Amino acid sequence: MIKQSNKLLSLLSLIMLTLVPIPSLGQSLENGMAWKELGSEEKLLLVPLENKWSSLSPEKQNRLNTGAKRWNTMSANQQNSLKEKIQVWKLKSPDEKLAIRNQFKRFQNLPEVEKRSLRNIYENFKNLPLEKQQSLLTQYRKTND
Repeated sequence: MIKQSNKLLSLLSLIMLTLVPIPSLGQSLENGMAWKELGSEEKLLLVPLENKWSSLSPEKQNRLNTGAKRWNTMSANQQNSLKEKIQVWKLKSPDEKLAIRNQFKRFQNLPEVEKRSLRNIYENFKNLPLEKQQSLLTQYRKTND
């Protein structure tokens, strides 16, 4: 049980990165988009970037547009949760961010079966009582520090 819990916990930060907005399959990363091509709701969210939009890489434009579209479909609770996650991310050191990005790349390279399995494990973890989650995290930190 502890080995499985340790494996679960070591992959939690990796799985969290599956929440990162990525372009949809039909969206090309090679071609950017003009500001006028954005939807009105996306423009409202991205207006601080309007003046420098054309200087952003096509990949970044697509990522921002996709993220804005996802934001607009979220409930207020989901938006608040994401805001909290963004604040936590901002507080991380560059080394921590690099480690998380590397874990995300490793996750992206896993076979789909393993990705599904890890997502299921993560969902099971999230459904545990908070005390149990904290206990597992404490165990993980003791064995991995």
